[in-house]
This record gives sequence, C-alpha cells and structure tokens, in this order.
Amino acid sequence: MENIPGPSTPSEPTVNIQKPLNNSSVTQGILAVISLLPCVISGAVLGYTGLSIWDLPLIYRNATWFASLAFLGAAAGCLVSQSLITAFGPRGTILLSHVICVIGWVMTISSLSVINLLTGRALTGMYVGIVSVSATTYSSECFPSRSAARPVVYTALGVLCVYLAGSLLSYSQTATIIALTTVASFVLVRLFVPESPAWLESRGRVGDAEYSKLRLKVATAGASATAVPSPSFFRHINRPDVYRPFLALCLHLVLQQLSGPLVIISYAAELVGDSGIRVLNSYFIAIVLAAFLVIGSFVSTAMDHRESTTILSSTGIMVAGLVIAAYNLGRRLFLNRLGSQLLSFIPLMGLIMFIMSSSVALVPNLPVKNTPGEHVALAFSYVVAFSVIKSYPYVHAYLGWWVFAFFAVAAALNVVYDVLMFSEPKSSNRSAAAASTQSSSVGPAV
Repeated sequence: MENIPGPSTPSEPTVNIQKPLNNSSVTQGILAVISLLPCVISGAVLGYTGLSIWDLPLIYRNATWFASLAFLGAAAGCLVSQSLITAFGPRGTILLSHVICVIGWVMTISSLSVINLLTGRALTGMYVGIVSVSATTYSSECFPSRSAARPVVYTALGVLCVYLAGSLLSYSQTATIIALTTVASFVLVRLFVPESPAWLESRGRVGDAEYSKLRLKVATAGASATAVPSPSFFRHINRPDVYRPFLALCLHLVLQQLSGPLVIISYAAELVGDSGIRVLNSYFIAIVLAAFLVIGSFVSTAMDHRESTTILSSTGIMVAGLVIAAYNLGRRLFLNRLGSQLLSFIPLMGLIMFIMSSSVALVPNLPVKNTPGEHVALAFSYVVAFSVIKSYPYVHAYLGWWVFAFFAVAAALNVVYDVLMFSEPKSSNRSAAAASTQSSSVGPAV
C-alpha cells in the first residue's frame, strides 16, 4: 500500500536577496562623480563662448545671439524639467537630456548655416536647464552629506575644461570633444547610476527602491521634488502663500542676473580687456579666472546657510565692480600708459573676486528651500540672463567701463534685498529662538 502524504504546511515564499554591494568596485564616491559628470558638460556649454565666441563663422550680431541663446534654451529646459522628472525620474531625465545635447553639438560642429549654429546652441542650452534641476534633485537626495557632490562644483570644472580646450583648439574641435564627452557621460550614467529611491517609491517600485538604496548606501530616501507635480503651482498661483514667496524669489534672481555673474562666463576673454587689464594674454587670464571659479564653487558649497551664500556672493560682485570702475576712472584721470600697465593687477584682483562670487549663479542658488514654482523662477532667471548677455556688448560699447559700476549697483541692491527678505529674523523670545533652531529651512519674510 502506497504511503499517502499527510497535509503539508504552506511553503515559504521564495525571496531573492541581492548580493551585498559593500565589495562593489563602484563606491558611493565614484557614483557621485559619475552622476554629476553631466554638470561638467553643462559648464562646458556655458563657458563655450568664453574664449571661442569670435572664432565662430558669425558676424558680430549673430555672435551675440549665439552667446545668449543658450540661456533662452536653459529657460525652456527648466520649464519642462519638473514634468520630465515626474515622468521619468531624475536619472531618466538626465539620460534624455544627453540626447538633446548631442544633437545640439552635432549641429554646432556641422556649421552648415547660421540657423544650424543658433539652433544647436539653443538645444545645448536646454540641456543646461534640464540638468540644473534634475542633477540638483538627485544629488540632494542621494548624496546629502557630501559637500563636494554639488552640481555647482562640477559645473565650474566644466567651465575650466572648456577654457583650456578653447585656448588650444578651434571651435569645431572643442565642440567635438564636448560631444564625445557627452556620449561617454550617457554611457556611464546608464551603466552605473541607479534611479532615485524616492521616485521609485512614489511609483510603487519598492523592491527597486531598496536595491537603489543599497547601491547608493543610503538608509532612507531623502525628500524629492518628484513628489510635487509641476501643474500644482499654476493651479494655486492665486494663493498668497504661493505667489508671494515666488515673486520674492524672482526678484532676487533678477537682481542676481543684472549684476552680471554669467556675463563673465560667456565673455571671459573680452571682459579681461573691458576691465582695463593691459598685460598678459587674455586667454591665459581667462583660464586663471576659471581656476578661481572652481575655488569659489568649493567655498560656496562649504557654507551652511543658503541666504548667507547669496549675500556673500552679491557682496563680492559689488566690491569687485566698484574696484574695477574706480581703477578705470583713475586711469582716465591720472594714469599714463605705463602706469596703467603697472597697476593692471588691480582690475585683475577685481575680476578674480568677481568670478569667485559668480560661482553661485552657475547653478542658481536659491536662498530658501521648497519655494513654490522654483523651476519657473529659475526659467525666468535664465530669461533675464539671456537679455543681459545679449545686450552686454552693446551696453559696453555705449557705457564703457561704467558697466561695472552698474553691476556693482545691482549687486548692492541684491544684498539689501536678501538681508531684508531672506535673513533669519532675530527673536528676543527664547521659545521662538528654540523653535527656529529646530526648523530645517528659513522662509522668506513676505
């Protein structure tokens, strides 16, 4: 008689446990570098015209369009970035932006017509706008404790690299190198960088989110901008708690761009002569300035308070603008040619302070966190930057060195505005002071 099996207990579900990643050759530091490599390309886009602008086969008017159109494209990129992040995640958005960037560089390299060049420049600018939002979202969530893992540092490195390439190569050769670097960045991000855990959790992909946390070596998913869909800002724009901080942020960004931080990035070699420096090669000085831009980016990331960073940046631009303007005024009134050459270190020091203070504007630094419509405010900031960069050569031709005094005035207004609107109010009440220390962010005083 055959043995009849008795009732069996329900079998345990099979659980696939991923192999621990502690021995992985791709550490968190390397992942941070790879994930922010797109920001190096973003810096190369911004600084491409710093040395190569007058080498392009363009007349003067079209050359100013080429220099400024990148920022109009960046504004468009900021507007669509939030929707793209919501749909594809920060990593997926970064990968998609690479495709746009490669197309833009191919059109720049081909140089078949003026339309090709200008369209390619606008597409690469769109890449800047998308990456500035998506890379910031990703790094703030996945690498919150690494001060060096910030988009502004890698963007400054990109400016330095493109200045070095532009001083040695033609505009098409420089563009070819950047295009190949963009392809390499796409491959590296695609192979090694995991998706944002917060975005995966918001999509119900809990298992993928846990695996992403293991690869990134983070305990919990940080706050992500993907949790708030972009249309909600426009639906509630009529509410005072939405439009007041938004308008306050927009005015800050307008004053920041009017002080010219992105002008020195776009016209570095030209600004060397405009400031009154009459010694050394303008390309060499531009490369030195880019090196100080990298130093300034490290300084800005080391500061804890966002409002302090923006105030210090505007103060530096104000002092630099006044120093350059005062030197040129004295040169006109008192100095001869020999004296101007001997004292050229004065405007050089001013330009160094100017560009170090301008690092904050490479990836616009918001003085407060979680302001409604941040991506729209950044887009508006890039539109203002487009206007300033397009008009700078003409304004300088009319005003001369007085344009630096204008930058100083705009920076001074921004200092006053930031102190009044974004500084943490001092409270005499101890309980209020204790509550303020527990707060993770400071809202605008509106």
